[in-house]
Amino acid sequence: MTDFTHIVAFCEKERKINLHSKKHFNFLRLLLYIAGLNILALGTVLFTCGKLGVSALVSVPQVLSLFLPITLGQATTLIFIVFVLIELFLLHKIEWQIVFQLLVAIVFGWIVDFYGLRIGLTSVVLPVWWEQILVTLLAIVFTSVGVFMMIKANFILNPPDGVVNVICTKLSATFGSAKLGFDLTMIIISICLSLIFSSHITAIGSGTLLAVLLVGPLVNFWEYFFGIWKTKFSANN
Repeated sequence: MTDFTHIVAFCEKERKINLHSKKHFNFLRLLLYIAGLNILALGTVLFTCGKLGVSALVSVPQVLSLFLPITLGQATTLIFIVFVLIELFLLHKIEWQIVFQLLVAIVFGWIVDFYGLRIGLTSVVLPVWWEQILVTLLAIVFTSVGVFMMIKANFILNPPDGVVNVICTKLSATFGSAKLGFDLTMIIISICLSLIFSSHITAIGSGTLLAVLLVGPLVNFWEYFFGIWKTKFSANN
């Protein structure tokens, strides 16, 4: 009877330890996700500072914010909500992981406006061409780091990646090809909206092309670098 009591006590102790470890792990994932969301938002705002074109991710919101009485953050939230609705429509059912993307849309839009308007990054003027290129490259790096951190957190997909993921499921396509198609679609819509609202193309430029070409490979680089660091860390411990 005493042995059985010890076993029960030991199992209960292990259960509490595992529960604590799981909660600790989930908390770290949440912190990583929030950090990634912030860095991605900062990268988004830096694109607008560079004036060489924004990433495909927010090209449509950028056009809307230029011609409608709404901020970039508000336009981003609006478009992200549309993405969530498209996901629900394509799946024909409600999944909480997708519904939670609505919260991500609201928070991300708020963070974009925080960096852009509260801190004032969107009012920064860069008259020299090399400064614009430097800030645009910095925006690309920040965007790739933010995307990488959110992927590693494995918490909630941001709405653009969420709708791409659903499209992959429906069309049995690879994520890479669907993502490229999605980015090109966003760019085309942005160009069309620009021509509707004005006589010239806005939001799309060399920075947009660089983002399409570099963000994906950079995310892969961070994954490779993280894998090397993780291997060395495990070997030392």
